[in-house]
Amino acid sequence: MTARLFRSAKADRNRFIVLYVSMAIGLLVAAGLFVYEARIIVADGWRDEEAFAVLGAANRVLHDLENAETGQRGYLLTGDESYLVPYRKGIRDLDDTVLRLQQVAGSDERSLELVRRVEHAKTDKVTELARTIELARSGNRTAAVALVQTNEGKLYMDGLRQDLSLLLNDWRERRRVATEDAHQRLIFGSAALVAIAVLVCCLMGYTVYIQRRAFARVHAYSNALNQQAAQDTLTGLPNRRRLLSTIDALSNDAAAAKRVALLYLDIDGFKNVNDAMGHSAGDVLLRRLAESLRTATRQNDMLARVGGDEFVLLATDCGEDAKLRELADRLLSSVRAVGDSEYGGRFAIGVSIGIATFPDRVQTIAGLLDVADAAMYVAKRSGRSTYSFGSSPGPGLSNVVKLTR
Repeated sequence: MTARLFRSAKADRNRFIVLYVSMAIGLLVAAGLFVYEARIIVADGWRDEEAFAVLGAANRVLHDLENAETGQRGYLLTGDESYLVPYRKGIRDLDDTVLRLQQVAGSDERSLELVRRVEHAKTDKVTELARTIELARSGNRTAAVALVQTNEGKLYMDGLRQDLSLLLNDWRERRRVATEDAHQRLIFGSAALVAIAVLVCCLMGYTVYIQRRAFARVHAYSNALNQQAAQDTLTGLPNRRRLLSTIDALSNDAAAAKRVALLYLDIDGFKNVNDAMGHSAGDVLLRRLAESLRTATRQNDMLARVGGDEFVLLATDCGEDAKLRELADRLLSSVRAVGDSEYGGRFAIGVSIGIATFPDRVQTIAGLLDVADAAMYVAKRSGRSTYSFGSSPGPGLSNVVKLTR
């Protein structure tokens, strides 16, 4: 079980590593994609602003020319000098407006070519307007009107409007494409963000599931280790460590404890089996003895193996001595029965038992083990296959009961 739990824990650790690496890579890739998309959206924003500037400058060129032309026509028709105010303002602003158009058009060759054509048409138109104004101011209004009627200025304006229209349409399309691209990328980015959030939540949920399962396995592994540490590997009975822990627990609650008995058992004749048949046969005998002794005890009593062929029975709420004698007789009978069934009388298998009780014979629960151990040696010296009650130094009874084999 321990090996299986270890392999499972190792597999969970590998899953954790894969999950965390996957989440880290996924987040890094997502961050990279978002940075990339953000840069493109920013570039789209710059293109939109650039297109807006070009459109504004182109419309301003046309506006200034129309103002200049309106002032020229008004002056030619009325001779009123006030009409020259918008004319002069339009002419004065045109140079700055065209220069601004050249700047915002950037390095785009098509746009720059259209701007150059617009500038050329603007120059011709301004020249035509200036000639008509000069003729009219010199008193030759008829020649000025005749020059207008040649439609020379109209041709310049038509060409200029056509080039500006091409420029405006081109940059309107660019602005539309940039706006749509930014909008689509925002939608894609939002959807990707939602998908990543859902994926991360799923991965986190799976990680929590794996963690809980891993913790459960670690807990099971810890319990298994604790159980192994407190269990005799040969017989499956509690070992000396478990017995001492139980005695300590009873000692801490001695005031509430009822009469407690501890029986120390040492198997007689076990060494003969080991010497004659080997340790494997001895191990088989110990397992059979453990099974037989367990069936002879009460369910709530603890039977532990504390040494090679030594067992201890801890009985809480054990009752009167008569009950303990009955228990000792059952244990003696069960051990003899195992020896008879396993070896048919070839080996004399028995058990010497030392008995100590609290609080009548032993003053402390912690002293039960030592007193019972000493009583067991008394039983052995009395002829084996017997039991003996032991007590702490001081008042108390001690007797030895010898049983025939």
